[in-house]
Amino acid sequence: MTTPDKIQDLLAEIVHDYPAAHLELAPLPSGVCFLWVTVSSRNFVLEYHPREGTAVSENLPDTPPFVGHDQAFHSLDEAIFCFRQLLAVAARSQPQETAATLHDRQRELT
Repeated sequence: MTTPDKIQDLLAEIVHDYPAAHLELAPLPSGVCFLWVTVSSRNFVLEYHPREGTAVSENLPDTPPFVGHDQAFHSLDEAIFCFRQLLAVAARSQPQETAATLHDRQRELT
């Protein structure tokens, strides 16, 4: 089974928009695909099932394994839209480096 084009496009978009993100894609023979993305130390998953729909979740450090997803969608497009929004919020919440932080980092290198 190949990964749906929309998920491949999403992957390319994430790589372009969030170059520091960690990505894992697991397409299964059944057609189910899992996409795990970490942005700014926040972990997200998109689970696509060709017959049952798509789910999106943020996995927090205290999230127990094998619990239900945060949101479920019949449409892959809706799920991707939601996933993009979650990643954008996570990226905006990343602390920005200040001049003092950059100065301290430069000092460590010398």
